[in-house]
Amino acid sequence: MHSLEAARALIAGACHPLPPERVPLAQALGRVLRESVAAREDFPAFDRSAFDGYALRAAEAAGPLRVVAEIPAGSAPTIELAAGECARIFTGAQLPAGADAILMQEDCHCEGDSVSQLSTLNSQLMPWHGVRRRGEDAAVGDVLLHRGTRLGAVETSLLAQLGHTAPLVGTVPRIFHVVTGSELVPPDQTPEPGKIRDSNTTLIAGLAAAFGASVTARRAGDDLPTLLSALGSAPDFGWDVLLISGGASVGDYDFGARALGELGFSIQFSQVNLRPGKPLIFATRGRQLAFVIPGNPLSHFVCWHVAIRAALEMLTTGETALPLFTVIADSALPGNPRETWWPARLSIAEGRAVAVPLKWRSSGDMTAISDADLLLRIPTAITAGGLVGALRIS
Repeated sequence: MHSLEAARALIAGACHPLPPERVPLAQALGRVLRESVAAREDFPAFDRSAFDGYALRAAEAAGPLRVVAEIPAGSAPTIELAAGECARIFTGAQLPAGADAILMQEDCHCEGDSVSQLSTLNSQLMPWHGVRRRGEDAAVGDVLLHRGTRLGAVETSLLAQLGHTAPLVGTVPRIFHVVTGSELVPPDQTPEPGKIRDSNTTLIAGLAAAFGASVTARRAGDDLPTLLSALGSAPDFGWDVLLISGGASVGDYDFGARALGELGFSIQFSQVNLRPGKPLIFATRGRQLAFVIPGNPLSHFVCWHVAIRAALEMLTTGETALPLFTVIADSALPGNPRETWWPARLSIAEGRAVAVPLKWRSSGDMTAISDADLLLRIPTAITAGGLVGALRIS
């Protein structure tokens, strides 16, 4: 039986990152950057007003000053202010030559075409007050997004601002998911005696969508010919990762490993010192990867986050790090010969990150993860108030 570290090392060694591709910005959301992106120009590109008011020389703010121009946002001023002059200016507009500050509209006394600072203001206007200076956010050549960044709404918006409309990103991994189990019925059906609704198809689809992978799903029964038929329903090289739900153990109806052997896969490991998820199987065929996952939903959830996600990360970024951080355990947790990954909820108590373990009755208990945002790594028993490694799952 492999340790989790040894299993993850085998996964990393077997994975070959998918070739990157350039995509339109509209298709980049959720993808991983495969190049760093630098500013091609200064941001802001010119000295601009931070608010509505009057552009002037700071030393002359007490006024009175004569208004000689109006500068709306989006225009390029052609004037140069002389002594005793100012210009009406609006938020985001470019400063005219000769100005070094903005007097806020609310701080002005206006009479005709004459402007002065309100006499009730005792503070002297300093140079560059109210001005967003050229390059203060970023200068040409500054790296603003690093390779390996997953692109969310903010990151794609920044790419748009940079004019980087065809980013180089990781290719979306294609997952082929086959769910085994003669006891399973679709979620919209009422199960007959001895049957249960299939939740693993929905679980894997949701986990894959959150990661940015695409999924093709099939159902199969509990016999080898049916499983092989389901596996053969997709082109041999129409996917990158094969997931088989169920059939991972050594029971009479567990055909996962045999099916992979029939398809020409090589088994890399067949058990992991993991709870839940011990019978996890990992296999390879060339650059294609396959996992046979223990059938219970909580086992699926844990195996996804501690093993399968590592393969997908490697395919899209070339990295397989397990991003653990340390939290305080709210209560004691028992030890187990196998390393346990315990669902928990993150809480803040007196300014400290505290993990509240959730009730876990069995690996088939979906209610144990419905309120979870952490998995706690429990190599041995821990006491209340002790430190424990945690993995964010949401």
